[in-house]
Amino acid sequence: MRKRAAKNKEFTIYVIPAWKWKEFIAFELIGGTAFYLLCRKTAHSELFGVAANIAGPQMLKYLMAAYRLDAKNVPQPPPS
Repeated sequence: MRKRAAKNKEFTIYVIPAWKWKEFIAFELIGGTAFYLLCRKTAHSELFGVAANIAGPQMLKYLMAAYRLDAKNVPQPPPS
């Protein structure tokens, strides 16, 4: 079986920038947990906490994407 696998020498390399996986950890794991705990405690509802766990990180992602696009359009000072 290994001999057949050696014949196919093509493989794909996926490069994931560090900011992508850091963003995933910050928004999905930490942000999702924070939204879940906050909304579960304030509304006293497990279902609302789960919904906030799903919707909160999505809101953060769209907010940061808009901020990132806005930061690119800021005028830069002329080179000296």
